[in-house]
Amino acid sequence: VDVFANLCEKLPFDDCYADIVVSFQVMEHLPEPDFFLSECYRILRPGGKLFITVPFMWHVHEAPYDYFRYTRYGLEYLLSKNGFVDIQIQENTGFWQMWILKFNYHTTRFARGFLKCFWICIWFLGQVCAPVLDKYDKNFGETASYFVIAVKK
Repeated sequence: VDVFANLCEKLPFDDCYADIVVSFQVMEHLPEPDFFLSECYRILRPGGKLFITVPFMWHVHEAPYDYFRYTRYGLEYLLSKNGFVDIQIQENTGFWQMWILKFNYHTTRFARGFLKCFWICIWFLGQVCAPVLDKYDKNFGETASYFVIAVKK
């Protein structure tokens, strides 16, 4: 790491500094995500790209600093509001992968002693089957998270 910065304050970079800004699973922890996106826009060069991932269906984590969950519509609104164009938003999972991820995380507390082998088999089976089920179930209303690409004008 070359620079440590508070993402809720002006970033220590000049205008049009970067070609790419990457933010994976960060925005849900920012009390002012709109300000962060405006700073990303400021430091990007024209034509620069922003790559972000954010959770949608996920448990509260890193409490008390877990503030938001984003829908594709909220993401598009925030990015457009801050000047970004060519916004592409893609679900990272479908319903079944999201459900299995939540099931697996929830049941880890029961994986003790000889039961651990049982749970490992169940988790493995779910993780093998869920992507196959998602290929046939095109319900894009539920996902664990989103991947976004947006471009500075």
